[in-house]
Amino acid sequence: MVRLKTFVPALLAALCCASAHAAAAPPKLIVAIAVDQLSASLFEQYRGSFSGGLARLADEGVVFANGYQSHAATETCPGHSTLLSGRHPSATGIVANDWWAADGGKVYCVQDDTTTVPGRAQGRGPANLRVSTLGEWLHAADAASRTIAVSGKDRAAIMMAGHDPTAVYWWDDELGFNTYVAPGQSAERRLAPVAAFNDELARRWAKAPPQWQPLGARCAALQGTRRYGDLTLDHRVPPPLTLDAGKPLREDRNFQKWMAASPILDAITLELAARLVDQFELGARGAVDLLAISLSATDKIGHRYGNQGPEMCDQLAHLDRDLGAFLARLDARKIPYLVVLSADHGALDAAERVATRGVAAVRIDDDKLVPALNRTLRAQLKLDFEPLFGDAQQLYVAARADAKQRAAIVAAAREALRKNPDVFAVYGKREALAARPPRDRPADELTLLERFAESTDAQRSGDLLVAWQPYRSFGMPSKAGDTIAGHGSPWNYDRRVPILFWWPGAHGFEQSLPIETVDIAPTLAALVGIATPPLDGVCRDLDRGLASTCVHSTNLPARP
Repeated sequence: MVRLKTFVPALLAALCCASAHAAAAPPKLIVAIAVDQLSASLFEQYRGSFSGGLARLADEGVVFANGYQSHAATETCPGHSTLLSGRHPSATGIVANDWWAADGGKVYCVQDDTTTVPGRAQGRGPANLRVSTLGEWLHAADAASRTIAVSGKDRAAIMMAGHDPTAVYWWDDELGFNTYVAPGQSAERRLAPVAAFNDELARRWAKAPPQWQPLGARCAALQGTRRYGDLTLDHRVPPPLTLDAGKPLREDRNFQKWMAASPILDAITLELAARLVDQFELGARGAVDLLAISLSATDKIGHRYGNQGPEMCDQLAHLDRDLGAFLARLDARKIPYLVVLSADHGALDAAERVATRGVAAVRIDDDKLVPALNRTLRAQLKLDFEPLFGDAQQLYVAARADAKQRAAIVAAAREALRKNPDVFAVYGKREALAARPPRDRPADELTLLERFAESTDAQRSGDLLVAWQPYRSFGMPSKAGDTIAGHGSPWNYDRRVPILFWWPGAHGFEQSLPIETVDIAPTLAALVGIATPPLDGVCRDLDRGLASTCVHSTNLPARP
């Protein structure tokens, strides 16, 4: 785990990126917002309909319409790990939402056995994150700085918060907003800032379940019944909900799944975030504070209903409205603040709907891939064990294979996969590790192998990395499932995301040329005048017509 050395004030003054900020006062609160699964194409599709918070950021702020999660592993945990660290997943160590240990055991990206989570059996925390983040740099520059993170997902909040944040919270379907507790900490004390809010929600919902109220009529044109595999969905807003009679909402699995894939999740996340600003006096104490918010409903709705139906249309209308209300609450506090908004990845709509709109999309049953490949390899190489484990995009050779067997397994598996017409390319881990692109290569010009290189870690990545043909979707929807669409490919529909900066008095402009999400952290560091460790991203000039945002200089070294 990486930490920064204590900064000597004189050295800091000499090395930090200075900024002539366009606002009347330098920001004392940085609000970093990630909208989970907000692709650049989805942002562009609905941009003209925004009139609230998203409209304020897009119309008055600095808009990089072609931002990139430039790596191949376009999943929630890797994407969030780049947003405030300035590092690619190859450096953060967060190569996927899950990876596999040498013994074949699956490792969740925020699994942390040194911590506890109240009411849960497994610990969560930032132990797997190998780099420092913006919140840590702020605290190193000023010990009074506070970092607060809140999200609908544990992995999103934890990745944006970094190590040792002031507080971090995520939505737990049964328990309300929860957190992790490090050794020596009190669970009651850690949960105290959200206890009253959780109780209030429980009382409010006990009187009447929360409602998904449609905003406007424009989304109604997208309604209709569609079939996905063995699953038929009645696409309408609000989606149908059947409650389990007599069961409290927090214990009703039908309600939990419905609520998590609704605008209600973002609404309560933003409501809590506004209250935490007051509780922790963010931006009001002299130090520069960080509030990291990851809004998860867009992702959950995209997975459950796809991104081209009435559910997503109405979700973005709610997001725009609720974000506007949140920003208005910040305005009322008279705090000098700055907002940056981006996403952890994009997504492809459900294959069946894509296929009706001019693109030949294909659905693949990935559950059968590894077993079928292992049967082929066992017969071909005369093995008495299962040679591979992992998933469709990342395959590991079994630990019991000796060096000769390992080489033969990798070679035979590559050959077998290359014969699959749905496979575009197969790379070895060593091949990816040797292919790191130059820092100045535009994100949209990276080769496919270079995209994988930015996601590959020597210890955690698979021995074989598989790129499937574009417009391939994994998973076969069924009546028991709740996913019809996904992401995770190295293709641009999953990589391309918007990046927006806004602050009061910003001299807004639009830049269509590509930048990367790893550029966010060094740009924010420059805006508030703090030093950073060596980063993959670069500072981006935001002040049109004024002095340059970025004064590039040697970065301070990270603590080993």
